[in-house]
Order: sequence, then structure tokens, then C-alpha cells
Amino acid sequence: MNHSQVQTNDPSAGFNAHLFERMRGMHRAWLRNAQEIRQLELDYGAKLMSARTAPEAASFCNEWMAKRMAIVVRDQEMFANSWVWLLADMSEQPLAACSTPPDQGVYS
Repeated sequence: MNHSQVQTNDPSAGFNAHLFERMRGMHRAWLRNAQEIRQLELDYGAKLMSARTAPEAASFCNEWMAKRMAIVVRDQEMFANSWVWLLADMSEQPLAACSTPPDQGVYS
């Protein structure tokens, strides 16, 4: 019996694949946000280095902080929403598919 036959006979395989895809999407979104923060910091680092006066530097810092906080807020909202969807997906799964308890050593 090959791997694809096991997946089609296992009722939780579809759920596991869906869960994996959702988690992969979370990771991709997090990575995009991390790259956006990196680019923002590169851009504003260059602006800050080119500032000629203290008020101009302060203005750049304020702009940078506002944009960075917007990215962080979006990232946290995405993270919270993704976990809510993961929990909702898991609650729809029948208990029979979760017949074995989680490994105790993982949580201690």
C-alpha cells in the first residue's frame, strides 16, 4: 500500500492536509510581514541617516514608528484570526479522529 492509498483511506487525512495548508498560509503571511518590516527599516534607516536637522530626524522616526506599528497590528490580527480558524477547524473534527491523547512529554 502506498502513501496516497493511506491518505484516501484515513478519514483524518483531509483534515490534516487542511490544517497543514492553513498553518503554511500563516507562515507565509508572517514571512511577508517580516520582509515588509525589514524593507521599512532599511528605507527609514537611510532616511534617518540623510536627515539634516533634529526635527527632520524626529519626523522620520515618527513616520517609521507609525508604519511599523501598523504592520505589527496587522500581523497580530492575522495571527489571532488564524488561530481562531484553526480552533474552529479542530472543533468540527469528530472525536474519533483524535483517539490518542497528546504526548505528555511535549508539554512538560
